[in-house]
Amino acid sequence: MYAEGVAPVDTLDLATPRQGLNRGRTLMLATSDVLALVVAYTATYVAANAIAPPAIIAPTWFLVVLWAVAVPVWLAVFAAYKLYENDSRRITVASFDEVGDIFHALIAGSLAFLLLGQVLRRLADWWIYSALEAAMFLTAAIVVIPLARGCLRSWVFPRILSRERALIIGTGSEARLLERKLLAHPEYGLDVVGLLGGDGEVETVDGNVIGSRDDVVHLVDELGIDRVLVASSIASHEEMLDLVRKVRRPSVKLSIVPTYFEVFTSHSILDDVEGMPVVTLPPIRLAPSARILKRTFDLVVASTLLFLLSPILLAIAVAIRLDSKGPALYRQPRRGRQGTTFQILKFRTMYVGAEQRRDDVLHLNDVDGPLFKIKGQDPRVTRVGGFLRKTSLDEVPQLWNVIRGEMSLVGPRPFVVYEADRITGWASRRLDMTPGITGLWQVLGRNDIPFDEMVKLDYLYVTNWSLWWDIKILCQTLPVVLHRRGAY
Repeated sequence: MYAEGVAPVDTLDLATPRQGLNRGRTLMLATSDVLALVVAYTATYVAANAIAPPAIIAPTWFLVVLWAVAVPVWLAVFAAYKLYENDSRRITVASFDEVGDIFHALIAGSLAFLLLGQVLRRLADWWIYSALEAAMFLTAAIVVIPLARGCLRSWVFPRILSRERALIIGTGSEARLLERKLLAHPEYGLDVVGLLGGDGEVETVDGNVIGSRDDVVHLVDELGIDRVLVASSIASHEEMLDLVRKVRRPSVKLSIVPTYFEVFTSHSILDDVEGMPVVTLPPIRLAPSARILKRTFDLVVASTLLFLLSPILLAIAVAIRLDSKGPALYRQPRRGRQGTTFQILKFRTMYVGAEQRRDDVLHLNDVDGPLFKIKGQDPRVTRVGGFLRKTSLDEVPQLWNVIRGEMSLVGPRPFVVYEADRITGWASRRLDMTPGITGLWQVLGRNDIPFDEMVKLDYLYVTNWSLWWDIKILCQTLPVVLHRRGAY
């Protein structure tokens, strides 16, 4: 059954019993939502009672009945907005992505209860929910609910729920890239059991290749596969349809890496043309109004952060000067928007003259392409510098670059001049936007991402920009920095 060079299934450690629960995500999410709603309502009525007591005028028995009815109503509203489907369908679920749907669900539920409050006020002179209380409740709930969901997904699900077993169809570059990405992100909850080759034969390559595409039905049943990911370029349209029909079943999820996946993002629009799905990509341009909006957002946030962090920045500068000779700040030429050059500001983390010693430590380089990064102990880094790099505090002075308009809070990576000059052709479109302190490359792996992939991520960002995406990336940057992932 198996081609030469392919490990038989029974020789692989694939029959390990699952650890954790297989079910319960929806129940735990619903419980989390109810508790978050209780917190939001409690905060609302405590604040309302402090402003203009009493906040509630109604019989106790009615409040008990109202709460008993409110719980299933809220859960039904959340379900109507499909807030309990993402975890069972998608590979990556970010609570921040649900904020829009959660807000709309809260608006719908609040309007219903506000209407009920107005009816009770006129008919029975009971006060249970006013416009002011609705506004306070929305403010509290839109913070508490996503936060509770995020904590549940980050800390509870990985510890008590079993991980999904995934099978990748394909052994080419796309399949290998997908495998590497899944292995690099254990928080996705997927264990890659193996890869399958195509056309009845399997590439004789290093890796977890356990069979051919023809074995997919047998292996899905034998290995208890939960999700099949198709990352293979199957020439025949009918063969692809046949494969999809074989794999699809109630207990198995199917994910397909699309052709030209390098240009697709979650911002692509899926149209329906008489039953035929058509993916529409946004135009590759940033309107003047969008640039003004982005610049205004950068100025407000950067100025506020620089003011709030100024005591910490002063303390870091003093520590650097006490630790080693030389200035506290380091300036380096970087390639900016439209190919311009600017001086990026960072806290100095190396001894003076470290750049002249670069040739002496070239053999320690741990990254590919034109990038130079030592993941281990760099002898040129000072004691304070090592701490600043691990915590990413050395990047904070770049807020001044943002205020000057040389950088943005979010954008393509500001490569060193000689690195940026290696990027040509379609990838040079990354310089259509101002480079950023953080970006897709930061939240998806930082220095652990290969150079070519960094360039592709920058291109995706530039060609699919939105302010909401900037806010999302900024929120995702904080946990990445706190976990020190990819920081060297």
